[in-house]
Amino acid sequence: MIISRTPFRVSFFGGGTDFPEYYTEHGGATLLSTIDRYCYISVHELSPFFTYRFRASYARTELVQQPEEFQHPLIRECLRYLGIRDGLEIAHVSDLPGRTGLGTSSAFTVGLLHALHAFRDDKIQAEELAREAIVVERERVGDAGGHQDQYAAAYGGFIRLDCSGSKGVEVRRPRITADRLRELEQRLLMFYIGSELSAQTILQNQRKRTTQNMTTLDAMRNLVDKAERILESTDDLGGWGDLLHESWTQKKSLASGISNSMVDDAYAAARKAGAHGGKLLGAGGRGFLLFYIEPDQQDTVRAALHTLLEVPFRFGHEGSRIIFRTTD
Repeated sequence: MIISRTPFRVSFFGGGTDFPEYYTEHGGATLLSTIDRYCYISVHELSPFFTYRFRASYARTELVQQPEEFQHPLIRECLRYLGIRDGLEIAHVSDLPGRTGLGTSSAFTVGLLHALHAFRDDKIQAEELAREAIVVERERVGDAGGHQDQYAAAYGGFIRLDCSGSKGVEVRRPRITADRLRELEQRLLMFYIGSELSAQTILQNQRKRTTQNMTTLDAMRNLVDKAERILESTDDLGGWGDLLHESWTQKKSLASGISNSMVDDAYAAARKAGAHGGKLLGAGGRGFLLFYIEPDQQDTVRAALHTLLEVPFRFGHEGSRIIFRTTD
């Protein structure tokens, strides 16, 4: 048996500029971090005594004879991509619900690919995992979206991704001290809005509107540079929170449906209670609201958002890894 552990991520700045439709000609950048919340995927050889050859357990259970029969598109295409025909049992467990703006689908894909490679005794690096996950999700399944989620899940940690048509995706770790990261971590609160629904329709609409959104996407990309400079300096971190508000204001204009009245009301209440800024992690008025709040204002904001579930988290430092492997 093999078990992989793959982190979820929070995206701070530049989301949308990691779409190939934008970065191929203009160059994109994102600033993000993985967190200490994960998905776990186990892969186990299935004995020949069963009437089925493949079993997958996630929100439901599927029993099939061939990989092509799986209804779960990521499981089906990961198996087909790697050419796996021998019987397997696959099980998925998650710390947080999926389709909530934390890169859960990509964490699932990266984690499953990692476990399958380990099951075959393949040696694979983070870069290869990220690229394979992009092929599975964007090309084979046809999901809309950018490239930041796959790289975050594979590499882990606090990273900046620069995307271009000529160089592809480059991963860089900003020069941020441990104390500075801890200060930022202490000023971030996350609240669950709810609704585990796909944002594919919104993402597809956003992709189609790339040309119309060019000025806004340029501005969002430039915020990555500003946010990184603040983190690498000794400037007041409050300015970073203000940039988060500016970024969210811009993001809402990229496509209809990114926010809704419930999100807007909760966001306004948090700002009134003392939050510098924040954003919805995801799209379509679902998922998690992330806020930058000074420590002495956090209880006031919690009171203002008392109907929402707060989800404590810390920054993560590792990408997908194999945490268990039988030796016989």
